[in-house]
Amino acid sequence: MRRLTSAFAVEVFDRRNARADRLAEFLAIYVQHFGPEHRTPTNELIEFLEAPPADRTITYFGLTYDNQPCGFATLMFYPDGPIGIIDHLVVAPNLRGYGGFFSFCDLIARHLEGQRISFDHIVAEVMLNERHVASTIKPTLLLRLMRLVGFRIAKTAYWAPDPSIVTDAKGCRAALLFASRPERDELPSSEFIRLVELIYRVHYAGWYQRTMPGHEFDRYKSVADQILGRVRSAVANEARVVLNGMKNLDLPFSVDANAAASPSTLFYIAVVAIPAAVGIAVALAQELWVTILAATLAVALIGIFAIHPRLRRLLMRAFRLAE
Repeated sequence: MRRLTSAFAVEVFDRRNARADRLAEFLAIYVQHFGPEHRTPTNELIEFLEAPPADRTITYFGLTYDNQPCGFATLMFYPDGPIGIIDHLVVAPNLRGYGGFFSFCDLIARHLEGQRISFDHIVAEVMLNERHVASTIKPTLLLRLMRLVGFRIAKTAYWAPDPSIVTDAKGCRAALLFASRPERDELPSSEFIRLVELIYRVHYAGWYQRTMPGHEFDRYKSVADQILGRVRSAVANEARVVLNGMKNLDLPFSVDANAAASPSTLFYIAVVAIPAAVGIAVALAQELWVTILAATLAVALIGIFAIHPRLRRLLMRAFRLAE
């Protein structure tokens, strides 16, 4: 019997090897494939690994293929959660299809199991605006890949509190994903908000308070607190937050349910409304007053869909615009 093994492997770095030359090779992969708008400076990554705050344990993972660096990720574990937050995840594109991504996730999971780290959730964020993507994998595809390895998307509004949120909150729209133990399909709203507050006030604010000048951090924290208020408001009247593992269609609307009608949306409304109105006119009679009535109905229908978010969402779902 022959036994075949994968050429993928993971190297694990903690504070004892924060200054290792080998880690620098993986950080180079991170710089090469992680968008500059949301990229954390590598000197900060090294500094935090070498001297982590007391509230978290930090581990960096480097993915290799035939011993060559091809991926990078961080894991910050918070005992108060207890949760682990995956961040800075990148895999060199076109590496054996998406086999590198799946192998990376599997090897990280094996490490966590081997270390017997107890957590309720592993959490990750995916930026949704393609103009502000953090990695070389497009958001919709990354969400699908994350679901395939066990993550579920919180169906509610969320913004990643990246420093760019100060000037471009819209660019920080994100999906918040949970891989829970045991597997969950919903969270109590109070538990969801507790975890989001940990992400905002400990995971992010704890980092930037250490790295930003005081006045810059104060401005960042003020804006982040306002956005956190939006997240709270989104679930204020809900008993539970659904963790959706399968339905792509619901995601864009749960994140920005009141988005303004775009030209593409209006086009799809017109595709539905105008042929229907013209068909009614032709079917009933070829008379001027019927044509005027049909046109009026078409315009009214377009207007209703344009100003009513719920109806607009239903129409867009029908056309599967989220895919």
